[in-house]
Amino acid sequence: MFRKGIIIMVLSMLLLAGCWDERLYKNSSVVTLVGIEGYVGAYKGYYAYPTSMTQETEIIEAEGLSPREVRTNANLKVEQTLDLSELSTILISDRTARESIYELLDIYFRDPQNPISIKIALTEGDVKPFIDLTKDLAGSAGSYYQRFIESSEDNTYFPKIDLQVVGSMLLDQTIDIALPYFQLSEDKKHAVAGGLAIFSGRSFTGTVLTPSQSLTMLLLMNQKSKAARMSYLWQNDGKVNPITVDVLKVKRKWTVNEELRTIDMSYTIDVEVEEFPHDHLYKDEIFQDVQQMIEEKMQAEFEEVLRILQNQKSDTLGIGRHIRAYHPNMFKEDWHTEFSSLLLKPKVEVKIIRTGVLR
Repeated sequence: MFRKGIIIMVLSMLLLAGCWDERLYKNSSVVTLVGIEGYVGAYKGYYAYPTSMTQETEIIEAEGLSPREVRTNANLKVEQTLDLSELSTILISDRTARESIYELLDIYFRDPQNPISIKIALTEGDVKPFIDLTKDLAGSAGSYYQRFIESSEDNTYFPKIDLQVVGSMLLDQTIDIALPYFQLSEDKKHAVAGGLAIFSGRSFTGTVLTPSQSLTMLLLMNQKSKAARMSYLWQNDGKVNPITVDVLKVKRKWTVNEELRTIDMSYTIDVEVEEFPHDHLYKDEIFQDVQQMIEEKMQAEFEEVLRILQNQKSDTLGIGRHIRAYHPNMFKEDWHTEFSSLLLKPKVEVKIIRTGVLR
């Protein structure tokens, strides 16, 4: 009897085994890309997912008073419930982001089935044209923008942030977010990385850093990625010569003077020359002249980006975190106003470590 009972128990376990939270994709429309535009009381959403038969991208549009109602109304237009467990990218109109984006993302923070690695980006104007670009693409709609963003992250144009990081930063008064910003190409057939949209608190400031300014800001943040290329024009003997360098290493040191409310921001940047048709970098006078030129250019770029950030009260560098941790007497509750009034004094030193010259 004992042996018979064991056999029955094992058979029961085999026959009844299964996942209590199992969800079958055949019963769902798996959304990979979401677009949001509008304002409180009049939101519009776009949901892109592959059809089960042809694998072509289907786009569902819906309206609602809130983001949750938009999704609820979208479900009324599909034969299968929208499933956002594979969502990879959320696009938000820059006009909509002028208001707090936390309310837009609230439903994604709350749902445990949503990935925390979702990428978030702003679009210039309406979201719909950017969603429509994915209709004829092979693969999932969301992965197109995800790959686009990750490629720009590798080239130090976009910071490496996702839904989880954005959620924590939006609740932190000592640091601000900067999100990828997309524009349409002139022929309206391609998306273009337009730079970084900078925020003050939870709202888009309306200011977009160019790609070169975005790279400079990430160097200020000491977030150099796989590649960080910067190009300049060097003049010699009346001729103009292009030069491109790749940043190899950034060493940063901030020194705070509480009494004067100043921050000396020292940066030592090691670079490698990747393009210089003029050559002759083995000659000391040319080497020194080129190195000084790059240093002066970077110095001006650092000062320009810091000026923009302070004018927009956007502390993307996280200076507030540093002040609150190490100089609490300087920290104010209204940190954005305090940040804009600090005296930030960057000092850039450039060292050409590798020239690419064979002799």
